[in-house]
Amino acid sequence: MSLSAVPAPRPRRGEVVPSLETLLTIETGSSDNVSPTVFRKKAYERFLAGDHSFGRYSRLKLDWTGLTPKASRFEPLDVRPWDADAGSPVELPSLAETGSGEAFQMAQSRFHLISPWDQVVAAGWRDGLSLRWPAGQSAKPMGIQVTSPGGLILEPILMDVEPGAEASVFIRWDGSDNPGLHLTSLQGRVAQGARLKLVLLHQGLGSHHRISSSLELGRDASVEVFCAWLGGKWTVARFGAELSQPGASWRETHLISTAGREHLDLDSQVRMAAKHTHSDIQVKTVADGDSRAIFTGNLLMESEAVQSEAYLSDHVLLLSKGTRADSIPGLEIKAADVKASHAASVGQVDEEQMFYLESRGLATAEARRLIVVVFLESLLERAPLPLVQEILHPLLESKVS
Repeated sequence: MSLSAVPAPRPRRGEVVPSLETLLTIETGSSDNVSPTVFRKKAYERFLAGDHSFGRYSRLKLDWTGLTPKASRFEPLDVRPWDADAGSPVELPSLAETGSGEAFQMAQSRFHLISPWDQVVAAGWRDGLSLRWPAGQSAKPMGIQVTSPGGLILEPILMDVEPGAEASVFIRWDGSDNPGLHLTSLQGRVAQGARLKLVLLHQGLGSHHRISSSLELGRDASVEVFCAWLGGKWTVARFGAELSQPGASWRETHLISTAGREHLDLDSQVRMAAKHTHSDIQVKTVADGDSRAIFTGNLLMESEAVQSEAYLSDHVLLLSKGTRADSIPGLEIKAADVKASHAASVGQVDEEQMFYLESRGLATAEARRLIVVVFLESLLERAPLPLVQEILHPLLESKVS
């Protein structure tokens, strides 16, 4: 079967769409269910039929139709220097390049409720990660280093935390100064009574990166996501969580530092559709130079979410006149007997705090640096893994300096 049978895309005004040959340069075998070729073709067709924008506040100024398709480099990251409870680095289970067999079946089952850009990943991925934690087991923290070589990267990361299992994952992205578009799709489920602690550290350098994460939580499942965004020319992040089973709990934290002409567009959407669910999202941003940072968050509490709790906060610290930040938190409540609140603020370094520190002998630059570091590090107490503070503290000191 030739994939070139898919009709050529018809770009909408102001958007760039790749040819099929750009995305799909490999022939795929068959599997026991739907053939990989058919699966990829259908995913590409859904992409063509969908909305190709990256969001209201983000436009991709990069002609990625001619980028060479490549695969990320996945390497085990030894986290034992920062976490004594961590295990030895393990061999990472990558998805087969041909997308056949058990790994492909998992890819089919996990690529659901996703955007058109995730459909691009589903259509053209060459390699990715397939992470699975068996039922009832508690695994030691796992570290993963992801390095982008530039070019067109289509990267699925599939997670399956089975009932009663406990998983802890630290993923670190390092970008490249080579031109590139890096599309990451992190999909999966956290089954009944399971726990997932997920830490994401992003240092994108000069590459363009879109990350989307969509996780489905089972009954009494618990997920803690902690993200540190410490660099990237153009980064768009989309997080989604489905709390459709009673007792599901979602905790999401974002620590953001932008500088120069960096662009970060962060969106978080949580849907609560069962009783006794809990959601807590907190974001803190420090923006400097001519950078732009956007946070859009929405907590949807359906009528079934009785006796549930939701909290959303976003606070921004601006360090220069040229920077721009947008804070757009929202709550949509359809249920009675719930607790819900949200808060947002955008401001500059407090002059009274500066005066206090300078009056005690600190130079202006040092006083300013101290205020910024303390502002961001106040979120570290929410980190689900002890290694986060050990890793992030020197990085924050360097970034702010």
